[in-house]
Amino acid sequence: MTAQVTLEDALSNVDLLEELPLPDQQPCIEPPPSSLLYQPNFNTNFEDRNAFVTGIARYIEQATVHSSMNEMLEEGQEYAVMLYTWRSCSRAIPQVKCNEQPNRVEIYEKTVEVLEPEVTKLMNFMYFQRNAIERFCGEVRRLCHAERRKDFVSEAYLITLGKFINMFAVLDELKNMKCSVKNDHSAYKRAAQFLRKMADPQSIQESQNLSMFLANHNKITQSLQQQLEVIVGYEELLADIVNLCVDYYENKMYLTPSEKHMLLKVSFFSVQT
Repeated sequence: MTAQVTLEDALSNVDLLEELPLPDQQPCIEPPPSSLLYQPNFNTNFEDRNAFVTGIARYIEQATVHSSMNEMLEEGQEYAVMLYTWRSCSRAIPQVKCNEQPNRVEIYEKTVEVLEPEVTKLMNFMYFQRNAIERFCGEVRRLCHAERRKDFVSEAYLITLGKFINMFAVLDELKNMKCSVKNDHSAYKRAAQFLRKMADPQSIQESQNLSMFLANHNKITQSLQQQLEVIVGYEELLADIVNLCVDYYENKMYLTPSEKHMLLKVSFFSVQT
């Protein structure tokens, strides 16, 4: 007589089969797969230029110039953010009411302590725009050479020069509209002169240069125009930049609003230059 096995017992016996050891005498020749993580980075800033060695070295030279100019553009963007977000510090500092005020020395010392880091930023900004103009005019002078005009200039190179023109225009307008920058520098200058912080002639001259730089509207673009006018053939290079920007704008070869506005500003400013 056969024993009766319930369905529950049968399923339990089937589950036990999973624990049944089945040794395999064959060696495992396939290693476990290793995980790979791939992160594409397209913003190399021409760091791979040395890998493309060709018979024409000027393309490597152009990529090297591209890389250094892009770094200067990034620094200019940082100064644009600094100017745009500038808020007046001098308005929050107590003012000296009269010369007989007993704590006026303490007020001037605190004024210098608070405003000196900000004035240092403005001084570095003045040095930067001066170096950027010299760098831009140096590239224009090199490209306007009689022998260089025979060579092909890439569109990326012309657009980079256009970005420099856009940077100069933006920095100039931000400097013009920010009265708080001038007020902070004036407050620092008064306090520093009272405390005789600027005793050596070089510091006095640099402070005067900064005052004139901040006070004169369109100082950056005017300096750029003055240095460009002495370069023979700069109009032809600016015409190439304008034509390329107009072509990009008319064919909508831009992605973001900032790129679109850059093309417009470069075209407008270059025509005025």
